[in-house]
Amino acid sequence: MKWCGVMHPGPPLALAIIACFLQRYFCESRWDKEEGLKPRPETYGYKAFSGEGFVMQCNKPQSTGLCQRLYNITSSSEEADWSRAEGETNRDRDFLRDDGAVTGRGNALWFSTVTAKDSGKYTCHTGGMVIHFYVEVLERASLGCRDTEENRVTLVLGKGGRIPCPGIKCQTQRSEVTWYKDARPVCEIQEKRTISVVDRYTLLLGTVYVSDATLYFCDYTYEDNGIPWTVRRSVNVSVIPDTTDPPQITYPHGNKEGVELGEPHNLSCQVQFGFQRTFDPVVQWWISSHSNHEGMMKLMEMEAQQVRERSIEEFEFTVTRTAQIPEVTQLHLDSTFTCLAQNSVGNSSVTIRLIRKSAVSRVLVIVCPVVSLLFVAGLGITVHVYWLELSILYRIYLPYKQTTTDDKEYDAFVSYVPSSSSEEVGGRGRGVREEPLEVLLPRVLEGQWGYRLFLLERDLLPGGAYAEDVVCAIRSSRRLVCVLSPDYLASTCLFELETGIRALQQDPHLRLILIWTSPNPSSPSTTSPSTTSPKPSIPSTTSPNPSNPSPSTTSPNPSPSTTSPNPNPSPRITSPNPSPSPSTTSPTSSRPLSLPLSHTLGLVASASPLPPLVRRAIRVLPALHWTPQDQGRMITSSNSGSRFWRSLHKAMPAQSGTGTDT
Repeated sequence: MKWCGVMHPGPPLALAIIACFLQRYFCESRWDKEEGLKPRPETYGYKAFSGEGFVMQCNKPQSTGLCQRLYNITSSSEEADWSRAEGETNRDRDFLRDDGAVTGRGNALWFSTVTAKDSGKYTCHTGGMVIHFYVEVLERASLGCRDTEENRVTLVLGKGGRIPCPGIKCQTQRSEVTWYKDARPVCEIQEKRTISVVDRYTLLLGTVYVSDATLYFCDYTYEDNGIPWTVRRSVNVSVIPDTTDPPQITYPHGNKEGVELGEPHNLSCQVQFGFQRTFDPVVQWWISSHSNHEGMMKLMEMEAQQVRERSIEEFEFTVTRTAQIPEVTQLHLDSTFTCLAQNSVGNSSVTIRLIRKSAVSRVLVIVCPVVSLLFVAGLGITVHVYWLELSILYRIYLPYKQTTTDDKEYDAFVSYVPSSSSEEVGGRGRGVREEPLEVLLPRVLEGQWGYRLFLLERDLLPGGAYAEDVVCAIRSSRRLVCVLSPDYLASTCLFELETGIRALQQDPHLRLILIWTSPNPSSPSTTSPSTTSPKPSIPSTTSPNPSNPSPSTTSPNPSPSTTSPNPNPSPRITSPNPSPSPSTTSPTSSRPLSLPLSHTLGLVASASPLPPLVRRAIRVLPALHWTPQDQGRMITSSNSGSRFWRSLHKAMPAQSGTGTDT
């Protein structure tokens, strides 16, 4: 075909274009059948600001001017599958936080407080659709201008209120602002109440209700490099009532305050104010001097007001104002001071007077700590000095249930000095052979009461080390019974008592039983043909050299050579300065002599001083006292026995299945 002498290229070119189109169509159809139809993902961008709440739904952002919800709260969170790209290839699907900072709500992703680390690329899969979101979290300082609007607004209940969109003035290219109250668009609420957008970006509420205290969102959009960006700001709105009460002064409480002359003093006034939209609290201190005939009040020099806002739910503020008195004088004591608090509703005041503190208070402040320190120090020194006595008392009186079925081998270790002879006690033809206590104890404790005793003369194996055997035997016994006498305190038996005291400090189950015996006033003594050997007198602790010694007992049948019935007599303690006396019978020989502790210690001190451990322990250890009259008054089925035998039976370990040992 020719057109004006030139061949027209239309038909061949049209055929070529149609052929290429058909080829591409059939190729793409074949690929779709092999791989399936894949939707083309859409990409959008959000910009949020650090420290604010943020939400984005699994759908394309709402278009300006459309009255649609911010997200679908009724849909299940499982309908939207969110993921976040980490780098270029790695994708982390478990980025939702357990602390609630990032959660799924409906088909939306909620950030309670968005931060810079939340910036990144998010992908949402829902209903066969894939949407990519770029989230960029900005700082307020990055706006490039001064953002004077805050993201927290407080409105007064029952009055009108304005909610500005933060940072809107810093954007030069922007669309109209779309407001949301939670997920609902404001345009949906306008049908029920007076609410509108003024100045293109400020939300105006005609009347503020309690339900207006919630989170608001304002959106405006712009396009950058072909990607539509939505700037989403959040505003946290609080609603509080406007106060109708005057301020309340919470301090000072009374009308007097103590001061010291010549010292500086601060007057503090603490006032509680209710919330007001225009909050302008006034707190002042005034002084009125009685020496001022004009009776005028003067304003005092004060520090700046300190305003402390309490929780917004309590709708109140606390204001503190302090006035300083450089030096308290008598003029201040004669004056009155008034704290005046005022707000737009009314005012309140409190008046106080200064009184001089008593001088005793300062003395008490100094004396009481000193006395307390001295008491504690004295108590510590006392415990340190008497630690041995205190530990022994604690071990003795510590309650412990002990029977004869524990792991101890012996019930008691009996320590004594053998007596030299046995005498008859009684009179007028009714003489009874007196047996020493060391003979009676095994007979009663083992024969009648069924205890197992350890007696050195009987149970100590020959060939061993005496000290080690004694220590081992005492540790294997539940009781240590010491028959004390002047001869005992001057003998080597003190080692057994001292060992028992040391064991008592280590073994809380061991108990010591001390038995004081009376010296035998009628025991025979060695005499000569010409003179009678005097008995040693027992000196008192107050007179080491008695001037009136007790008369000795004359042997009834003196002979030139008289021997002791005991082949191995125990050592006797004689008076330091014995004085002979006529050979007469002592008037007190028939009454048993009871030696007090102080008397016995004084008797032994001159001849053989007691070890310090024994002397200190004897002072606190309880003891029983034996007299010859207790010999025939033992416990039987028909006789309760004397006090000595009853106390001894109580001090011994309880038989298996009975009582508590104390």
